[in-house]
Amino acid sequence: MTTSVEEHGAHEIHLPQPTAWPLVLGVGFVLLPLGFIVWNALEATPIIGQIMMGVGLLLVVGAVFGWMISNIRERQKAHEEPLGGVEAAKLAMWAYLGSECLIFGGLIANMVYLWLRDHEVNEMLHHFESLIIVSVNTFILLASSLFVVLALSAIQKGNRQGLAMWLAFTALAGAAFVGIQGYEYSKLFEEGITLTASRFGSGFFLLTGFHGLHVLVGVLWAAVLAIHTLRGGFTQHEHMGVEVFGLYWHFVDVVWILIFTLVYLI
Repeated sequence: MTTSVEEHGAHEIHLPQPTAWPLVLGVGFVLLPLGFIVWNALEATPIIGQIMMGVGLLLVVGAVFGWMISNIRERQKAHEEPLGGVEAAKLAMWAYLGSECLIFGGLIANMVYLWLRDHEVNEMLHHFESLIIVSVNTFILLASSLFVVLALSAIQKGNRQGLAMWLAFTALAGAAFVGIQGYEYSKLFEEGITLTASRFGSGFFLLTGFHGLHVLVGVLWAAVLAIHTLRGGFTQHEHMGVEVFGLYWHFVDVVWILIFTLVYLI
């Protein structure tokens, strides 16, 4: 049996256009740990390392935001579903989250080791005030997972306004989490627990800061999806972006539960 040219043309494979955003993202991720190393090595001029980490953070956030925007615009222009459809997109996200498990697993294992070595410093995280702050933050992040579930349920019923509303709530909850985490950091600095004061401090801020960076990326992602929804994006039958985002956000929440249990409760 032969297949006509027209049949091939109707199912033409659409490949994404070349973009520099992954390169920018990679540079940002390199600058973050490199800046931390320089910060520790140059004790007399730590500002150099701090600037490197700041630039790295800006590059990571900017690259994620720019990459998402360019991807949405390209799909709108092409009017085609990515190769493999929803299932391929989910598989790609699961593969990415699998690599994230390795990174977070190493950071958590390092934190447990440091906790065993420096138990006295760890006790500072178990103050009543500290536990209250982190418990409230944990509740906010868990509530945001519910918002994501409600957002997906809304678009599955064809309720685009509901999707935009719950995505906005998710972004606000994530932003609140990052803000409260910043307040917690300021209190820890007052107690003498800083990024360079001890190995325990380094491990703690690397682990929780890396997680906070993931939350920040999720906030930008949710905001972009909400804006895209208000501009007519997503339908009852085409909402792949929401499903993929949901996998990412639930993963971030599960990781925080592990961090909250191992670092703050035990």
